[in-house]
Amino acid sequence: MTTERFVTECVADDDTAAAPPARPEEIGASPRVVTSDTLLAGASQLAILHKQTTYFLRQTRFGKLILTK
Repeated sequence: MTTERFVTECVADDDTAAAPPARPEEIGASPRVVTSDTLLAGASQLAILHKQTTYFLRQTRFGKLILTK
């Protein structure tokens, strides 16, 4: 194997690894469904940690869901 071919193959592998994962709708799979009752478990608010940032999912008195940072 020549050095040029090896470098080209490594770069191609790195490009593939850096690609974001496919979304369920892109691969034909259904997204996972979770009820709000299951998430909130009787509480009116849930803290969600996403990439070192905390978000809050809150249910209003009218039954609407609000996601805030």
